[in-house]
Amino acid sequence: MSGIRGIIPTGLSPDVIFHSLMAFGSRLKGNTVVIGRDSRPSGAYIENIAIGIMLAMGKNVIRLGIVPTPTVKAVVAQSGAAGGIMISASHNPVIWNAFKFIGPGGFFTNAQDLEGLLDLVRKEDYKPFQFKPNTDVEDGTDRIQAHIDSVLARVNVSAIKRKKFTVFLDAVNGGGSFVLPELLSRLGCKVILQHCTPDGTFPRPPEPTPDALKQSSRLIKKSKADIGFALDPDADRLVVLSPKKGAISEELTLPLSFMSYLASNSIPKKASITVNLSTSFVNDWVADSVGIPTYRSKVGEANVVAEMIHRKSVFGGEGNGGVIDPAIPSFGRDSLSGVAHILNLLALKGEDAETVIGSLPAVHMRKIAYKIAGQKTEQIYSKFRSAFSEYKEDSRDGLRLANQDSWIHIRPSNTEPILRLIGEARTKKDLESLLNKAGKIMENS
Repeated sequence: MSGIRGIIPTGLSPDVIFHSLMAFGSRLKGNTVVIGRDSRPSGAYIENIAIGIMLAMGKNVIRLGIVPTPTVKAVVAQSGAAGGIMISASHNPVIWNAFKFIGPGGFFTNAQDLEGLLDLVRKEDYKPFQFKPNTDVEDGTDRIQAHIDSVLARVNVSAIKRKKFTVFLDAVNGGGSFVLPELLSRLGCKVILQHCTPDGTFPRPPEPTPDALKQSSRLIKKSKADIGFALDPDADRLVVLSPKKGAISEELTLPLSFMSYLASNSIPKKASITVNLSTSFVNDWVADSVGIPTYRSKVGEANVVAEMIHRKSVFGGEGNGGVIDPAIPSFGRDSLSGVAHILNLLALKGEDAETVIGSLPAVHMRKIAYKIAGQKTEQIYSKFRSAFSEYKEDSRDGLRLANQDSWIHIRPSNTEPILRLIGEARTKKDLESLLNKAGKIMENS
């Protein structure tokens, strides 16, 4: 969690907005802040409050307008700004909104920094307004190109242009509605636009799941597109659409992107990839093919990035469609990075999307939520440890039990009295066996 979110206007009320921004402004150790938003109807209202408060606190503002979250992060890093604010509730429904707070270097605030912000809010211990006559609001539109440039620098643009790809794009009318078509245009692609009008409506469920993408899956099959992509509202997550299959598992976005890195770069000594504990072992399969290790972190972008820095990983990400290329200044989940890398992979291999996707192992994974009101998670964990005694244990983030052919990860929700369970196996039959075993444990808990 990198910020504060709630329903408009009750959860993210004017008081919450004011106090959150005052706390963030009080902690900024510099004079410039970057502000962007997705397309939610409440975005303009919150954006204007944010600009006003930052100006009143003596900060210059770089206003980006409707952009992806990774673009705000990249501009913070590239401009040397003190921090940034992305106004977006990510894949939550349109009645929600949120602040994603970004610190120096374009990194999300971590749990410790967020707790510091909340402590200021509790105490209302803010720096006083100190408006300076020379503070200004800069139209940061031109800075968006620098983010795109950094993405293009990571791929073979000439090879992609020669292919003249036709690309289907579903941006859910969100933050990627302008920037992703611009990226594709600069890659010489013909773009079939679907839901790329940021008018404050989400024409499908905002989380890009296969169910949410049924219409786009039908449309790409009827089109002459070579490949398709779908985004969430703040465009940090990416799902691939196949011309024959429609939406494929979001778990394949990261390994496909990683294969592009491997095809484009000589692999340094001690190279590694980092993913989170709930991410498919298809990534391990790709890494093993070139003899490099896969490390795992706690769930959450900030945790993956911290582990990548610690391990000096050449690539990383999360199985929810989040691609992290550390050489791009967003240094976090970035749909622009994923799009460019996957097109790069197709161009360099000279194969169509179906062939490249088909070269990867199938993903047999399922996510289940169990109600646990009144039950202690440690007691449930103990039963899982006994039932899966031959599995290797990782308790950094809930409980993950794994062997060579399957794994199960159990984590309590931060917001609901439920336990989230994710399981993966090499075959569908083994997955059913794994989940049946887990289900019996939960029934008797």
